[in-house]
Amino acid sequence: MLHHQLSKSAACISEEPVVTGLLNQALRDQISLLKQQPATALTLQQSFLAIADQALTERDDAVLIEKLFVDAYEEAMKVLRQAQLHEVEMTKQYINQHGLVMSVLNCTTTIKDVHRNTRFYKGIFELINDLQQRDSQINIVYPACGPFAPLLLPILLYMDQQKIISPQKVRISLVDIQPGAIKSLKVLVNELQLNDYIDGIYEADAALFKGNKAFDIFIAEAFQHGFSKEAHLSICRNFASQLSHHGVMLPCKIMVNAALVNCQREYVEQWLQPQSDAANPILNQDTLNERIELGNILTLDRYSLLTLDIIALGEQQVVRCNTVSIPQTATDVSELTLVLYAEVMTYNGHWLQQYQSGITHPLPMFSVCIDFVPKAPAVDGLLLTKKDKIDFYYKLTGLTGFLPTKADEEVHYGAN
Repeated sequence: MLHHQLSKSAACISEEPVVTGLLNQALRDQISLLKQQPATALTLQQSFLAIADQALTERDDAVLIEKLFVDAYEEAMKVLRQAQLHEVEMTKQYINQHGLVMSVLNCTTTIKDVHRNTRFYKGIFELINDLQQRDSQINIVYPACGPFAPLLLPILLYMDQQKIISPQKVRISLVDIQPGAIKSLKVLVNELQLNDYIDGIYEADAALFKGNKAFDIFIAEAFQHGFSKEAHLSICRNFASQLSHHGVMLPCKIMVNAALVNCQREYVEQWLQPQSDAANPILNQDTLNERIELGNILTLDRYSLLTLDIIALGEQQVVRCNTVSIPQTATDVSELTLVLYAEVMTYNGHWLQQYQSGITHPLPMFSVCIDFVPKAPAVDGLLLTKKDKIDFYYKLTGLTGFLPTKADEEVHYGAN
C-alpha cells in the first residue's frame, strides 16, 4: 500500500515540471542557507539601510551597488528561513480569478532588482516628504507585497533611522494572499524593529481587500513584462477607490507601448557588444532606429483608472484600450514581430525604462502575424496585413494580458 502511494505521488510530481523545479530550487536554497551564519537583526538592518542609502546617493560603482542588493537578498532569505514555512507555503503558485498568484519563493528575488527598487525608493522618499508638509498622518498600503515588501521596508527603515518619519506620522498596512508571505513579513518587520509603524499585516486577495480607512499612498507592482500575467490592473482598480482625496498611487504612471522589431537584432545581436555597466544596459541606437514604433496602447494612472472602458463578454471582462496602425512609410514588415513594453514612472519623474528591469523587457506577441502566414498557425493566431489597424483589449481574467484584434472586427457586447 505504501509503495503504491509513493509511486502515485512520484507520478504526480513528474507530471508537473514547474512544481518539481520549484521544489528543487527551494531545497537548494535551504541547503545553501544551512551553510550561512544565522540572520541577526543588526546585519539585516544594515543591508536594508545600505540599499536605501545608495538609491538616494546614486553611487557610480555598479559592481558595489549590485553586491549591496544581493547582500540584502541573502539577509532577507535568512529571515525567511526563520519563519519556518512549510514546503507548500514556499512553492504554491496558482491562477485565481484576477491573475497569476506568484509563489513566495518566486517573489523573493524582487529585492535584487537594482533599478526597480531604486526608482521606488526615490519616489517613496520624495512623496512622503511632500505629504508630510500638509498631512498630520500618512496612511500607506502595500498590496501583494510578497514575503519581503521590498519596495517599501528598506526606505521606511532608512527614513526612520534618519528621524524623518515617526510611527505617529506614518502608518503601514501590508497585504498578501499567500500565508507564507504573511509569516515571513511578521518575522521581518520584527527583526527590522518596525512594528510600531504597522497597522496590520493582512492575509487577503489584494484585488478584493477593503481597508477600514482611506489611504494616502498605495504601492503596487504586480505584473510581468508586457504588463502581463499578474493582477496589477485589478488591484489598482480596487485601491483607487480607497485613496484619500489627495492620495497617490505608486507607480504614478505606467505606459504600455507597441512596436515592431527584428527579434534577432532586438534580443540577441544588440547585447553581443560589451556593456560598460551590465546593471544599466544601454540600448543600441541602430536597433532602436530599426524599430517601427506603433504608439501607446494603455496609460495607467489614478485618473485613467476612473474612466476605463470595461466590456462584459459573458462572464469575462476586457478593457478597451487604444488602436494603432502601421505607418504607411513602413516597407517589408513580414520579418518583424509585434512587441509590447512597459515604462514605469514611480513619482516625480523617476522612470524605469526598457530593459532596466524584468518588468520592462519587451514582450513578443508571436501569435500576431503581419504580412505572412505561418506554417503552423497558433490556436489564437491573428493574421494581419500592414494596412490593418490593431485594436487592443486588456483581459480582466485569470490569464491577464493584452488581446490584439483586427480593428474592423466587431466585438459582440455581452456575448457568451
